[in-house]
Amino acid sequence: MDCKFEHRGYLFEGISEGGIRTSVVMPRLGLMFDIGHQNPDRINIERLLLTHAHLDHSAGIPYYISQRSLRKLGPPKIYLPKTLEAPMREILSLYSKIEDFPYNYEMKGLEEGEEIDIDAYHFFKVWKTFHRVDSQGYTIYERKKKLRSEFAGLDRNELLKKKEEGIEINELHSKPVVSFSGDTKIEYVLTHKDVAESEILFLECTYIDHERNVEDAREWGHIHLDEIMHHLSSFKNEKIVLIHFSKRYPPAYIRRVFSKRIPPSERDRIHLFIPE
Repeated sequence: MDCKFEHRGYLFEGISEGGIRTSVVMPRLGLMFDIGHQNPDRINIERLLLTHAHLDHSAGIPYYISQRSLRKLGPPKIYLPKTLEAPMREILSLYSKIEDFPYNYEMKGLEEGEEIDIDAYHFFKVWKTFHRVDSQGYTIYERKKKLRSEFAGLDRNELLKKKEEGIEINELHSKPVVSFSGDTKIEYVLTHKDVAESEILFLECTYIDHERNVEDAREWGHIHLDEIMHHLSSFKNEKIVLIHFSKRYPPAYIRRVFSKRIPPSERDRIHLFIPE
């Protein structure tokens, strides 16, 4: 059953189970983060932002491409770490051969700092993450026009006159609205200002108790709840949505742990992306 989260007009749907499957969809922008499984009802989503190639995050790619072709939808746009582009194309070539029909897709390998437009009002940017294999996270930005500061005191008629004279009275401003980590150590938040200041942060939290401690988490390129609590003052996000909990923890146990560990002042800010 898909989990849901919504904030400031952005709805997120999907599922994230550590080591099993992760895929989170943003219907409003027609994109998904990772594709460790594929909901057949979400084949229409045309953009895939892949964080890394571990199968619990990437196994649905052939099905996604194949099903879009079967349903006569356009080629999906797939973005992934630059180093993964060549091997992923090779894998998909073999699947195309096995299925005996062409795999049509657009794929672009990206490096840290690259920006890609989504629409006139949104773009995303790539950030390095800190996992055991090549990986990256994504931040989505909103673009908005704002009146240039030098014209702030003018009335409507004066502004119209400036426009008639061919003067640009507005300028574009952007702000980070959503960041998605994939699998990573906590340095993903601590070293990227726009991640720590995104209005919404989807962050992995694989381990939550002392059965697996912080050192275990870091060895495997993951985050432990203890680290999040220790660095919580560094998180400037309006909402922190925690994903990728280890399957060793039942949802009821996760809720019990968080009810004890999260201070009352933070309970409206931290959300668990787990089934009800």
